Amino acid sequence: MPILDTKEWTSTPETVADELRSFVKEFELFTPELFAEVNFHLLRQSGLTKSSRQALCEISIFNKTCPKCELLYSAKKCPLWSRLYKIVTWDIVERAPPCIRLAFAKKTIKTVTNYLVAVNLVSPPFFKSRGAPSCNAMRRWGYCHPNEYCKAMETDNTFEYNAARERVKLSRAL
Repeated sequence: MPILDTKEWTSTPETVADELRSFVKEFELFTPELFAEVNFHLLRQSGLTKSSRQALCEISIFNKTCPKCELLYSAKKCPLWSRLYKIVTWDIVERAPPCIRLAFAKKTIKTVTNYLVAVNLVSPPFFKSRGAPSCNAMRRWGYCHPNEYCKAMETDNTFEYNAARERVKLSRAL
């Protein structure tokens, strides 16, 4: 169990964890700020600071309540966001479709992870995948810059990219 700084918290980590579980059970979703606002009695006079927020997130990670956090994997608000970048590396992304590589370069980690989870290349903790993004969605979001393999695809399904690449490479060999 993570340790709480007594300068910022009036309670033990176990009490905060129990309150967090109770909060999630009652409201189904939470953000650290909303939790701290409702449970202000758990914090010292300074309220929710960067370090107390980090401690709350670590308790949430430890107790597996993160899936109920509305900020799960939000850029720079969730400590797990930066951990995704340790899981999702260029070595994994380099053979993905060009739109996924561009999303990775632009640090749109949720889009990249949705694709990688859908093709079973990564399995990050607490990630709720919505499925791989379609070519139409990637086009709408401005990530679509088709290469010759994309042009050989028969559908707008990003899963087809590898098969199309193999077809093009095999046709060149003949």
